[in-house]
Amino acid sequence: MTSSSAVASAASAATHAMRAAARPRASSRGASSAPRRAAVAPAVPGSASSSRDDGIVVRRRAIALRRRSPMTPHPAFLSPFETAVADAPASDAASAKKKKTKGALRLRIDGEWYDCTGWAKAHPGGSLFITLMDGCDATDVFYALHSYGPNGDDLAARRLAMLPRCDGPEEEEEEEEEEEGGREIAAPSIVRNPNHTIETKPGNADANFATLRKKFEDEGWFARDPLKEASVLCQVLGLYALGWFLAWTHPILASLSLGLGMQQAGWLAHDYIHGRGKWCTMMRGFGSLTNGFSTEWWQHKHNMHHSFTNIDGRDGDIKLEPLYYLQDPKVTGRNDNPGLRKWQHWYGYPLYAATYALWRRHSMASAIARRDKKELTLLGIHYAWLFLCLPWQVAVSSVLIGGFLVGSLVTATHQTEEIMFEQGGEFVDIQFRSTREADVKGLEAWLWGGMDTQLVHHLFPTMPRYRHHEARPVIRKWAEEHGYDFRISSSWEILSKNFNHLKELAHI
Repeated sequence: MTSSSAVASAASAATHAMRAAARPRASSRGASSAPRRAAVAPAVPGSASSSRDDGIVVRRRAIALRRRSPMTPHPAFLSPFETAVADAPASDAASAKKKKTKGALRLRIDGEWYDCTGWAKAHPGGSLFITLMDGCDATDVFYALHSYGPNGDDLAARRLAMLPRCDGPEEEEEEEEEEEGGREIAAPSIVRNPNHTIETKPGNADANFATLRKKFEDEGWFARDPLKEASVLCQVLGLYALGWFLAWTHPILASLSLGLGMQQAGWLAHDYIHGRGKWCTMMRGFGSLTNGFSTEWWQHKHNMHHSFTNIDGRDGDIKLEPLYYLQDPKVTGRNDNPGLRKWQHWYGYPLYAATYALWRRHSMASAIARRDKKELTLLGIHYAWLFLCLPWQVAVSSVLIGGFLVGSLVTATHQTEEIMFEQGGEFVDIQFRSTREADVKGLEAWLWGGMDTQLVHHLFPTMPRYRHHEARPVIRKWAEEHGYDFRISSSWEILSKNFNHLKELAHI
């Protein structure tokens, strides 16, 4: 559960915002300092709600990942958890007075700096993200992970609006320079305005991506299709039902059916946790029931991966030592185990079978540490079914099969791509450099479960996966027009690249 200090801090931030509403706004930035996402995005054209205000204005910002000393990896089972925060109109917090906040945790969103010190522990996505983004522009990540449009809402924007404004690092440096007679320092950024146009300031390089996202939002690409949702869910439940039915008479077939079902249930749970809207909210516990996964643990871990894809020291998905070395230990400075490393290309793929077992262990540890009664209840139901309704041989083998099918694909499109060392970069650029798509069709695409369109997914995490293949050519054309390298290979080439990469590092 969230600590009392986190609740108090969040409450303090809310109180500050509400008190500030009673005073005239003191900010010198005028109207531009109000949160630009406070309005709900436009609905699908032609829908009943399409007459709403035009809503979302175009924005895209460069994420400047500053150089830092290597970070200690975040324990996968320890993270802060969601705290309900009273909602308030964006205008209430718009009058929050800016202040100097040296030593505070500050994020810039839409060109405005926010003091997130009190909110960090109450942040539903975990405090580590706030800590690592301190002093950086988080606009791109904010809008990538919070959905707007037909199935979105403005909860994140309303919570953001309650946070106090503050001076950014550049502004404080500017004031110090002015006091010393120095020159002014311009903070590059890009902000949205009510006319849906782009204001570009020095330093912005991926503003055009905002136009692409706006196009997808306006055309309804983020809307969920009830028939397709029902189809995918029925496929998963059908595999579970078949495996359960065969468990006592045909254990091998049962294990294969349940293993496939667990793999597909993992992909589907992934969709529900990323997705927005009432349906996805209702189904958030699906992974707990079908695979024994903690929703909170997975969400915090996975959102870090999306926010810092292939950034060494921040993306836990690429730090797998001592079982897998994806980088030369001499480069990372981390401990080496040559005796184990020299065999990693041989045991690498077979060991992926343990993926689900490890995730289950972390999930249970997380739920117990948080004393999350709801999640523990769902996990209890899952394990009661797994070991009381199935022969233990079928239960264990199905978990291993499901783990192998997921483990061998889930990070295959990242592990052989560029690994960055916090040298900085823009959100869009980082995704193109760290991700490769798989060119698959038919049954092969079904097995990949959306991981074949990883780049599309990383650019638009809340877009339903059954729209990814239609979106791919649009994004590919956009990439060519803007000088990005759209990487795509067959599944065999990708898996071979992973094997050869492990082999190369085994022999250094």
